[in-house]
Amino acid sequence: MKGIGVDIVDLDRLDIDNLHFVERILTVEEYQIFRMIHTQQRKLEFLGGRFAGKEAYLKAHHTGLGGIDFHDIQILNDETGCPYLNDKKAHISISHEKKYAIAFVVLEE
Repeated sequence: MKGIGVDIVDLDRLDIDNLHFVERILTVEEYQIFRMIHTQQRKLEFLGGRFAGKEAYLKAHHTGLGGIDFHDIQILNDETGCPYLNDKKAHISISHEKKYAIAFVVLEE
């Protein structure tokens, strides 16, 4: 194992109406999915999960913010709904509970 990372996000602190903030976190493809979501709570969960996932990925790489750009990290879902990263050596799990989103990332050697 090369590294592990975990991050938690308080969904109440996210401003999903601030387009600049949202576009800073999400890739173009992630943003297209975000726009298709109809409820505010689900949008908060999606954005919070992606934010936590990208932070956890940075921690697993032992880089801080600025080490890897958020737009270089993409988190999508497979046909069963499981999230995956655009890094074949990375494994991610995302969970939501009321006002929190948490993500855990494991990097293989």
